[in-house]
Amino acid sequence: MEKFDVTIVGASVSGSRTAELIASKGYRVALVEEHEKIGRPLKCAGLVSWRLLELLPDLPRKIIINKVSKAKFFSPSGKFFMLESKKPVYVINRERLDRFLAQRAVKNGVEIKTLTKFLDLKYVNNLIKVKTSKGNLKTKLLIGADGANSKVARLAGIKQPNNILFGIQATVDGNFDSDSVELWLGSSIAPDFFAWVIPENENRARVGLATDENPLYFFKKFLKKRVGVLTKPDTAGLLKLGLMKETVSQRVLLVGDAACQLKPFSGGGVVYSLIASEICAGACCKALESEKFDKSSLKNFYEKIWKKVLGKGIKTGMFYRAILSKLSDQQLDLLFNSLKCGKNFLERLDMDFL
Repeated sequence: MEKFDVTIVGASVSGSRTAELIASKGYRVALVEEHEKIGRPLKCAGLVSWRLLELLPDLPRKIIINKVSKAKFFSPSGKFFMLESKKPVYVINRERLDRFLAQRAVKNGVEIKTLTKFLDLKYVNNLIKVKTSKGNLKTKLLIGADGANSKVARLAGIKQPNNILFGIQATVDGNFDSDSVELWLGSSIAPDFFAWVIPENENRARVGLATDENPLYFFKKFLKKRVGVLTKPDTAGLLKLGLMKETVSQRVLLVGDAACQLKPFSGGGVVYSLIASEICAGACCKALESEKFDKSSLKNFYEKIWKKVLGKGIKTGMFYRAILSKLSDQQLDLLFNSLKCGKNFLERLDMDFL
């Protein structure tokens, strides 16, 4: 049975980045991915703030498809106001980003096991026995980077929030403003969240929404309203929102969407995942160096630190979401009128931390 210092389940942004950073310190790392192709199936709208290049300065520019500077917010009645960002916002090819990070992990010595499904975990002789669809392995630490429906979290007894949204998106042809993202709010458009139009260029855009009920119905309705065509979605995924009470257990840590490290107000998770991955990797190295793998130590090494960095942003996002979700469509229309007066203030907000 193979033995690793760290085993990570899920080769998405958080999984691959965490694996790379730990392996770069000389530890043996396994990355378990149930799908054959890294980056597939696609589960991300692909809109990321300027911090992407700050966190990954050597990112290949071919991963960036477009750069936008404006956001148009539409009320239920079609009223809108526009905000301009002083810093760039990038439309990225998420599949390429995932593959880029996985390739960097491999270059640092990570052993990626694709088409390998994580099945179970069991504590055996001060290690974790990890059961997969292609055999078993032993590991000192196990990291769940396996998304909103994290099996690692469930088997480790770590509770995730019940705030669930269903996201769905298609890439469509049409006429778009290549420098503007559109956000549409309203209970008749996307209950409890919003719909979006993210341009790749002036002729092609990603159109989608997230909601807590009947996503396909509202998706088809919005497509017809906004672009006048119906097409099959090419992207879908779950979002679980909120600041988790715990993200560690004995010898187990969660990172990325599995730890709900995403922005509740927008649903974006790439930047938070990259930030949390650095903290998670540092925590694992500290645990391996000190041979402290108990829950209390992992809380000190990891959870307290990531919550100090990202916790305020998650709490603020949940606060704003709670306010918006209580407003009727008529109240949203009135709010839009007043927000136009606060345009200067809103443009100064940090889209990652509000």
